[in-house]
Amino acid sequence: MKITFYGTRGSTPVCEHACCDFGGNTSCLLVEFDNGKIAIIDAGTGIRRLGKDMIENKVEQYDNIFIGLSHTHWDHIQGFPFFEPAYDPKRHFTIAIGGKETIIKDLQQVFEVQMQQEFFPVPLEMMGASFTFYQPDNPTNRTESGIEITATRIQHPGYSYAYRITEGKKSFVYCTDVEHMDGIADNVVKLAQDTNLLIHDAQYTAEELEKRKGWGHSSWNQAVEVAKRSGAKNLVCFHHDPDHTDLFLVQEEVKCQKLFPYSVFARERMVLEV
Repeated sequence: MKITFYGTRGSTPVCEHACCDFGGNTSCLLVEFDNGKIAIIDAGTGIRRLGKDMIENKVEQYDNIFIGLSHTHWDHIQGFPFFEPAYDPKRHFTIAIGGKETIIKDLQQVFEVQMQQEFFPVPLEMMGASFTFYQPDNPTNRTESGIEITATRIQHPGYSYAYRITEGKKSFVYCTDVEHMDGIADNVVKLAQDTNLLIHDAQYTAEELEKRKGWGHSSWNQAVEVAKRSGAKNLVCFHHDPDHTDLFLVQEEVKCQKLFPYSVFARERMVLEV
C-alpha cells in the first residue's frame, strides 16, 4: 500500500508562508492498494488537489471509488464540492462512515445540506457522478478485492471513527480527532495493535492540551504513547493546529523523535509505503 497525504491540517485551512512546508489543507489521504485500487480518507480541502491529480494521472478506476470519513465536521468534508472527479458522470463513489450509532443518521443529507443553495451554487444531485452513502452496522468489512476495514468509534464531540485498513499482511491505522479522556483509550490501542503504520491526531502539545480539554483532540505525546503501547512500527503525527508554523512543528518533531524514533510529522504531499 502507498499513502499520499493531501491534507494534514486540522480545524481550518491556512494559507500562510510560515505553514507551507507542512501544508495548509485540511484532512485528506489517498490510499493506493497493491491490487491497483484506490481509496480516499476524509474530504477536507486537500481533496481538491487530489482530484486534479487523479485527472492529470488518468486514474482509470471509475466504479465504486471509496471515500471513508472519520466524521463530518466541517474541516473533514469542506473540500468535497471542489473535488473535480465527482463532476464526471462516468464515475461512482461510495461515501462511508463507520457506523449508525453516530449522531449522523443520514450521511447523504449532510452532503446535500453543505451544497444547498444558501452555501454553494451546485447541488449534490447536479454534480454528475453517482453516489452511494454507506453506514454499516458491522464495524468490520471485507471488500470483494480482499481489503479489510475495521472501524472503532472514538471520543470526539459528536463522535469520530478510527479505521484499521489491512491488505494481505500489511495494515495501517487512521485515528484522527480523538481525545483520550481518562488515560490512553484502550480501544485505540487495541485497534493499532502491531500495525505497520499509525496515523494519529497530534493537534496539541501536552501544555496546550491542558487548556483545551473537551475540544476533541490529542497531543503528540499521547500519539507516542499509543504507538508504544500498541507496538505500532511507525508513527505519523497528524492534524496540525492552524496556529502551528513550520518552525514550531519542526521543533516539536525533534522532541517527538527522541521519544519514538520511528515517527514523523505529516507533511502535505508526503508519500509513505506500508
